Amino acid sequence: MNRLMNDPVLKQLAELDPAPVRPLTRTQELRADALLHRIMTGPRRPARAPRQASRIGRRAAAAGLTVLAAIGATVFATMPASAERVLLEAAENAARQPAVTSEYWYVRSQVKDPQTIPYQREIWRSKERSVLRDEQSAAFRAAQEGKEALDPELVRVEEITNQDGVVPPFGDGVSVTWEQLERLPTDPVRLKQWLTDNLPESGHGKDWALWEATASLLQESPASPELRRALWEVAASIPGIELLGKTTDSASRTVTAVEADFSDQGLERFVLMLNPGDGTLLETRIFDADGTLLYRATVLEWGPQNTAPELEEPLCGTATSSHASC
Repeated sequence: MNRLMNDPVLKQLAELDPAPVRPLTRTQELRADALLHRIMTGPRRPARAPRQASRIGRRAAAAGLTVLAAIGATVFATMPASAERVLLEAAENAARQPAVTSEYWYVRSQVKDPQTIPYQREIWRSKERSVLRDEQSAAFRAAQEGKEALDPELVRVEEITNQDGVVPPFGDGVSVTWEQLERLPTDPVRLKQWLTDNLPESGHGKDWALWEATASLLQESPASPELRRALWEVAASIPGIELLGKTTDSASRTVTAVEADFSDQGLERFVLMLNPGDGTLLETRIFDADGTLLYRATVLEWGPQNTAPELEEPLCGTATSSHASC
């Protein structure tokens, strides 16, 4: 209970003696609901030998019961399962994960799109460089030739930079450098405002762009536990998200699927597959308005690494792109 009372929502409720007199925000309501759910369903400790409670202890216990009763009466009893609730549960649990530091942040994923057979993509990112092993070109060639397997001899480990020789930033739509990632606000309201202010004009609307940016930062950046919490809370605040329920991803892992459908605007439908238990985004699927799968990325391995692999010569030599046909 002491650890849970560190949550700002429960602190606010506890300070409102004996019960809330001002309304919680929607995000606070859902977070309170998720907290109460963990309290009520979590493992119970063995009973301790009885001892005389101090006056302060009795008052604290009474305040705690009042808090739980207030939350339960106003939120828990009436709150159905929802996408918001799942994302806020993921937010709470993401914040509980240990912070890690290392030279590189590594992600290995499997990707599928209509032009290729499934292929793997590995990336090692540091503040100074990014190293990539991407099977996309080999997978495209295999699909063009009607083959079910790609030729590993067509795959290289390369260092990637943008046209200015700078390490590519994190994020889709929004561009976030490693230094910016470390300074992003962890308050969800401020974070949402920062992302919104820094999104380029796409013509697709702010909600679409915000969802894409948030999902990309959750999937492949070394965001801190508190930043991941805020990112999930931003995602939970985007209108129109729907809970699809429990399913399995492409790696046969049990996940919870949440959908953001922009097809009524002539845009894509996004499905995020996550583990709410630790706040990990495991798979992203993007469909067109007709339900055709446009893109699928399944994260298979992720975490800190101290080294990156040695670079390899491009297929056609140093003077040409490794994606060229030799």
